[in-house]
Amino acid sequence: MMPKFSWRAGLIFGLCATPVALLLALFSAGSGHGDWVLARALYPVPMLVTLLTDKTVTGLSVGLALAQFPAYGAFVAPGGSIRWLAIGLAHLVAVAAAFSGLLDYY
Repeated sequence: MMPKFSWRAGLIFGLCATPVALLLALFSAGSGHGDWVLARALYPVPMLVTLLTDKTVTGLSVGLALAQFPAYGAFVAPGGSIRWLAIGLAHLVAVAAAFSGLLDYY
């Protein structure tokens, strides 16, 4: 059984995880010349949003990426196992979509 924490603790954990995840995603992107694997794996929804923004990473994608892990943390921390499972499955579905060929330009 997963321990429950306050949403604030989850938010803080997500805020701490964000810079690490962003650096990994940026490293993978390689200034636009990389393979984008970590960007698609860590931030699938912001990457999928590029389908709506002329195949370009815009402020919308960046904003979603900055909010993603703090939102994950705030959502799952107070809920225990079922919320971890829900967010994990939702993230995996988004990752599958990001690697399905939809983002053939990344």
